[in-house]
Amino acid sequence: MPLASGMASLITIPWIYKSVFVRYSIRESILQDTNTMVSFTRKKISSHTLGEKLRKIREEANVSLSEISKVTKVRKVYLEMLEEERFDELPPDVYVRGFLNSYANYLGIEPEDVFRLYKKERGIQKNIKKFKCPIRRNRRFQIPSITITSKFFVISTFVILVMIMSVYFYREVGKFSENPRLAIVQPLNNISIDGNTVEIVGVSEKNARVTINGQPIYVDEHGEFKEVVGLKQGVNELEIKAVNRFNKEAIKKINISANFDTSSAINENEEKVMGVQDQQDNDAIRLGIQIEQVPTWVSIEVDGNIVQSGTVLPGSVQVFEGQEQISVTSGKADKTVITLNGKVLGSLGDIPGVIRDVVFTKKTETIPESSVTEQNISELVEDKNKED
Repeated sequence: MPLASGMASLITIPWIYKSVFVRYSIRESILQDTNTMVSFTRKKISSHTLGEKLRKIREEANVSLSEISKVTKVRKVYLEMLEEERFDELPPDVYVRGFLNSYANYLGIEPEDVFRLYKKERGIQKNIKKFKCPIRRNRRFQIPSITITSKFFVISTFVILVMIMSVYFYREVGKFSENPRLAIVQPLNNISIDGNTVEIVGVSEKNARVTINGQPIYVDEHGEFKEVVGLKQGVNELEIKAVNRFNKEAIKKINISANFDTSSAINENEEKVMGVQDQQDNDAIRLGIQIEQVPTWVSIEVDGNIVQSGTVLPGSVQVFEGQEQISVTSGKADKTVITLNGKVLGSLGDIPGVIRDVVFTKKTETIPESSVTEQNISELVEDKNKED
């Protein structure tokens, strides 16, 4: 028994030592951890933003924003925006970079570091704003602020000039492709008149060339025209044509039926007499004009007064009466036949062309000598209208 109990004691002792060793190890480990935790101290980390750092350095230097603005030439309001971090209210970054460079140099800090921190915080503000501001439908439209620079001014001026030139070119192309305007105010088409003349009144474009049966007529600065046309007995077809500077043309045709007695013609005084019609004595000058083959522009001046100025159709006969003299101007000398006091004198000239101011008096027996000029019909018509 003593031997057995001794053997049991020997077996139990190692296990007791082992248990004590484990408990001791655990205690040491806990104490070590406790010492470690006790030795840890919390330290406050500095986390100044850009605005706070700028303000802190400025206040430590005991300098006001007004003084900095005066030296750096940066407006005080922009310096306040930087310190208060109101980045959304600042101008574009190209200007902010200049503000920060001037501010940082004044405070004696590195400008690049300051601008890098600005870009970082600017980006953070934008991201925060995206999440804080939900997308709103029907949001009111706001006009973005625009900073006018010399480059912006030059580009804007160029764009405006290009737009103006485009509009002008478009209008010119439109004019080039369109026919000129032409409207006949009077007379109406397919009418019948008792007489051998009719007045054509109309309007076209400014600087347009207007002709009646191929004969140029005068057009004023407003595009308006008025012309007296001599008619022949029966149906007269008048073609009024307007041609613009691009040679585009517009044509109007009018048919007029003229009714007057031509049986006795000039000799028996049954034609319409123009000029001084109330004089029937033997001393009066009676001048008859007849146009042959083609329409001809004529101007008649009786005793100093113009009584006829316009296109006369071929076959038309007109009679004029005066006391002192009658002056005749014609666009086609060889197509204008003169009868004076019942006597046929013949055409004003032997060759085509303009003949001006051929004067007939009581003593005239033949066509007065007058040279045919090289002046064209258009110039003749314009000159005569200016004289009127």
